[in-house]
Amino acid sequence: STSKESSAASDVYKRQSRYTLKFVSVKEPLLYHLFMVVKSRQSESHFSSGRILDEDKITKALDMATSLGADYAEIRLVSETTNTASLKDGKLERAIPGQEVGVTMRILADGAWGVHSTSDVASIINQVDSTFRLAKAVAARRSPSQTIVELAEVPIIEDEIHWKSQKDIRETDLDKRIEMMLAIDNEAKDDDKIVSTATGWSDEHIHTELMTSEGMNRIWSFQRSLINGMVTARDGEDVVSYRMRHGGEGGLELIEACDLGEMGRNAKISALRLLTAERAPSGRMPLVADRDLTGVYIHEALGHPCEADLVAAGDSCLEGRLGQTIGSEICTVVDDPTLRGGYGCYPIDDEGVDTRPKNLIVNGVLTEYLNHRETAHRFDLEPNGGARAQDGLHHPLVRMSNTVIQGGSHKDLDELIEDIDFGIYACGSRGGQVDTGRGSFQFAAQEAWIIENGSLSRPVKDVSVSGMTLQILKDVDGLTKDSRLAAPGFCGKGQTVPVGDGGPIMRIKEALVG
Repeated sequence: STSKESSAASDVYKRQSRYTLKFVSVKEPLLYHLFMVVKSRQSESHFSSGRILDEDKITKALDMATSLGADYAEIRLVSETTNTASLKDGKLERAIPGQEVGVTMRILADGAWGVHSTSDVASIINQVDSTFRLAKAVAARRSPSQTIVELAEVPIIEDEIHWKSQKDIRETDLDKRIEMMLAIDNEAKDDDKIVSTATGWSDEHIHTELMTSEGMNRIWSFQRSLINGMVTARDGEDVVSYRMRHGGEGGLELIEACDLGEMGRNAKISALRLLTAERAPSGRMPLVADRDLTGVYIHEALGHPCEADLVAAGDSCLEGRLGQTIGSEICTVVDDPTLRGGYGCYPIDDEGVDTRPKNLIVNGVLTEYLNHRETAHRFDLEPNGGARAQDGLHHPLVRMSNTVIQGGSHKDLDELIEDIDFGIYACGSRGGQVDTGRGSFQFAAQEAWIIENGSLSRPVKDVSVSGMTLQILKDVDGLTKDSRLAAPGFCGKGQTVPVGDGGPIMRIKEALVG
């Protein structure tokens, strides 16, 4: 395994001091451990706070873009300090610290974008003319049916925002990471039928700088931490697996707050239970989803159609439906990047817009799309901080953050299922597929139980749930009071970003189960 490094990292810091990177390969069974040695503490500190970009040079580059005729120009840098590690059956498989730096220039001219991305940060100021000409060339080839790109106005802000963790994750050594992964592994494998365990760790410190031709000049940083695992059980020819994940925005304190031993034990119990579970019934029936599956449904089936770039592309079942009732009146859905601790939170979006909660659905009524400046202008909406890029080498897209359905009036699961004669209680997600334009979905649950005569009776496996997004939303007829984020996840849309989702336990009066 290798860690991506900036090929010209020393150029980035030549204004402060020089440093070198040294890679030491320590070869052991299943282990390639990569070390980064930074000779100057001063240069190291610039990865975590302060300014990396040369403000004067960037200002001159942006001024050059406007003097050439650009309507707008921006330069955004992202520096990421990362650590990943994994154990296989309790043995260290890999441990990789890394430093990634990327910078992207976007220039808007004649209603089209020119974009240049590089890890050679010092070279970005020399790319103004070519990026401007690229935007002009794209505009010249625009078809009559294509919409001209224009940007909604936003407040112009100059500031720094740093979300500091209680325990800076960068100060965590490898021994501590291994110790915490072993806390899961030791409890997860304590049975003869558990044939394999895998645990993983990842953390990152993200530092972003953005300067624009409009005068935006913002710096922000925050951290994410994640621990995960998978347990595989076998009984004769039957093999099953169960996965678990915990994490969010924050440092080591976030992982320490989790009972990792219990996490491993619960995964073991679930895997062993799946070995003896019967096959799921099929047909239309009441469905109760735990907060993990509720979150996946809200994210995949509803959140994506709410992304305004998909709406603009004609690939959303919610096109033209703002202000309309699209679901049950008990459904209120919020996407909130300010929800501290959530894996999808961030203080400022990648266009420099302050984040805020977005009320996508209020009492069944579609009230808001997720947007960035381009789609906000197109639909005459207020920009709401939905622009996210995977890293410094990607341009921003409209993305979700922490997407949650709010709680309802039912006390708990028992109250929610007490009047169900026969149905399914489904928990967790093994993935699925969504057609945002047609508005259909199919998900697979990790585990499930038959509901009979108002109570849980016996476990079942291989449960899939499918349906039409808006019909399911209208058929939601029960939500527990307790709504919170479920396990963290990742969302792919050409780029991969961390997200959170969740909600209460949700009851749907009829869904197709198979």
